[in-house]
Amino acid sequence: MGRAFVVGIATAGLLTAPSWTRAEGDIGLVISGGQLVTTKISEGGDPLGPDRVFSASFSSIGGAWYTDEPGLQIGAGTLSPGSNLGMFFTRALRQWNGANFDLVSGGRVSSTFGPPSNSIWTPLTDVNTGSMLFPVESSGGLHDHPDWVLENFDPGADPFYFLVEARFTSDQGGLADSLPFYIVFGVNADESDLEAMEGWVRENIIPSPASLALFGLVAWGRTRRSRAMSVR
Repeated sequence: MGRAFVVGIATAGLLTAPSWTRAEGDIGLVISGGQLVTTKISEGGDPLGPDRVFSASFSSIGGAWYTDEPGLQIGAGTLSPGSNLGMFFTRALRQWNGANFDLVSGGRVSSTFGPPSNSIWTPLTDVNTGSMLFPVESSGGLHDHPDWVLENFDPGADPFYFLVEARFTSDQGGLADSLPFYIVFGVNADESDLEAMEGWVRENIIPSPASLALFGLVAWGRTRRSRAMSVR
């Protein structure tokens, strides 16, 4: 899928998102109503508001398609020190087919943090995987960047877009798992394409922009950062 197509959709006004939304940013977490809630955080640590859609670009490094974005930033005091934040995949990797993300990709995305044993791969079917763990620091927060790798796929020079669905969980006790969140990974794609793709996912996959207001975080999410950790 080419840039002209993606930008054309956005220009047509079919991609609407909050004005603070931007493609770059780490994944943050806050706790609302006893549930983990995802937010977007700038690399500089500035809260960008509640969000369930993120993005990053793979680069060819040593023959592998790799990125360490998006990372995780969770503010001090959000979680219990010594607990674990877990992340698990919930669906097979999807690939943009020119109109939507219905196509199950022949590739897979892996995510690793620390030792190779602390890794997860997108499943072949729509089932939950095990969890990759992020230890919560003594501050009750964290700032980590897992390794993301696109495997079993050779995109050549063409642009491709992939969609990962995942959730967070915590072994802290008393916290419900996050709602599914989404990461658009681009190959041979630029920032404007990824931003447009993020908008498409918000408009077509996230149930409703009003779901953000459900947690009462639209204003609160701009004033604090957060973090979480869990085991599944």
